[in-house]
Amino acid sequence: MLTKAFQPLFLLLLVFISSSYHANAYPLSTQSRWIIDDSTNSRVKLVCGNWAGHLQPMIPEGLDQRPIKELVRELVKNNFNCVRLTYAIYMWTRHGNRVVNDTLNDLDLPEVVDGISKYNPSVLKMTHIEAFDAVVNEIGSQNVKVLLDNHVSEPKWCCDDDDENGFFHDRHFDPQEWIHGLTLAAKHFHEHHAIVAMSLRNELHGPRQNQRDWYKYMSKGALAIHEANPNVLVVISGLNYDTELQFLKNKPMNIDLGKKMVYETHLYSWSGIGTLKLKEIWTKQPLNRICGDSIRGLDERAGFLTTGENAVPLMFTEFGFDQSGSTVEDNRFLTCLQTYLVGRDLDWGLWAFHGGYYLREDKVHLDESFGVVDATWHNLRYPNFTDKFQLLQRKNQDPTSKHSKEYMMYHPLTGECAQVNKNNEIEIGSCKNQKRWSYDGSHIFLSGSKKCLSASGEGHPVSVSNDCERKNSSWKTASLSELHLATIDKNGKELCLHKDSNSSVVVSSKCICIHDDSLCLDDPMSQWFQLVATNV
Repeated sequence: MLTKAFQPLFLLLLVFISSSYHANAYPLSTQSRWIIDDSTNSRVKLVCGNWAGHLQPMIPEGLDQRPIKELVRELVKNNFNCVRLTYAIYMWTRHGNRVVNDTLNDLDLPEVVDGISKYNPSVLKMTHIEAFDAVVNEIGSQNVKVLLDNHVSEPKWCCDDDDENGFFHDRHFDPQEWIHGLTLAAKHFHEHHAIVAMSLRNELHGPRQNQRDWYKYMSKGALAIHEANPNVLVVISGLNYDTELQFLKNKPMNIDLGKKMVYETHLYSWSGIGTLKLKEIWTKQPLNRICGDSIRGLDERAGFLTTGENAVPLMFTEFGFDQSGSTVEDNRFLTCLQTYLVGRDLDWGLWAFHGGYYLREDKVHLDESFGVVDATWHNLRYPNFTDKFQLLQRKNQDPTSKHSKEYMMYHPLTGECAQVNKNNEIEIGSCKNQKRWSYDGSHIFLSGSKKCLSASGEGHPVSVSNDCERKNSSWKTASLSELHLATIDKNGKELCLHKDSNSSVVVSSKCICIHDDSLCLDDPMSQWFQLVATNV
């Protein structure tokens, strides 16, 4: 029992411990289309790396490659503030007490056991849930948030239409067991400061899909999570591999989750929108048309949720590309999608953080070409990752900001932004200290000055000038993608901003494929420039 002399000291210690816990707590809520930190009332932008833990070994990948602390440090080093950590329902409902080492031995993975024994030996004696705890605890200790994602029921690679994991009442998708698993996970991580959100189910798919069951069971699942853990955001996916939510226009999801409801959507180069379902379409049709159609399709199928009186947050929890850089289709798709994510300043999750798998579809140590880290788990797979993703990872809009709206001039192909050099010429550089601009629908002014963007003729550098009355100082968005900034020179010729691959300087050049010509298959991405709104 404490003596009176020690009671004030003890109470002070309790206050310190409590305040320290809450300083690291992440209670997030929604405010219209934004996710808000309850403690500061400012916007939080979730920038997540997907980290798989839903396959047969039922532990997060990479524990046989590096210590957990170092793996999480790679996320932090590469400017991710969030992990979308995937799991299988059966881990909670059928295998929760099973020891990791026993599972790996049953799967005949001695090389994986050897690796974990070297880098994270304590994990082998843990249950699968304890192993998840160990990873989540380390993620939280490094000030990174976790979106806990129910990826599948049966531990396996996802997804195919006939995998029997795709929709309610499939062989491995019993609704009651699913709700039970969600509830167990929600209760287990109740008040765990790192877990800020839980998803209902990754990429519903297959022939059983129907809206009636979607509304029925997604509502039950969402309410089950909210009841078990009212602190977390509840992330709700749509139909057809999470590309379709447009049915909510006619029938909103009528459940009360307080300010905790978030929707998610996915897209890859091959999944497409509407008729754009072939990966090769990114090279076989005019790119301005394909990109423009894709962006309009995204708004039609999911983006509409972020607009209007009943706007809610939409998180792009999965997109990805072959980070070896060798796939033309993926590179074009990514650059187009970047303009959507940046233009709307969406929260997102990139597939994937991890560099490979213990076991995927009967292949041991299979490489993940979409991984941020390479097969060694030490290096970036895509050398230009930092530049390419810098503006996507930045919070550009905040509903609580007191600053007025300005624009950044963004070059999505490089991921960089327009600067003004000592010669008043425009060049491309880091977005960290980029110049701000204003746009009146005709003239693009350098903020805080009377100087405007001006062209000097084909092939010449674009600069800022005080002479803003000439035709070549008037700019408009052009092409079906609306990603070209075009002007008219003194001879009446239409010119576009152009970034040459051999120089950082921006010139005015003949516009590439800005008219809807099915035979024009040249690559226009060097001329894609986007005015990105910011008040941060």
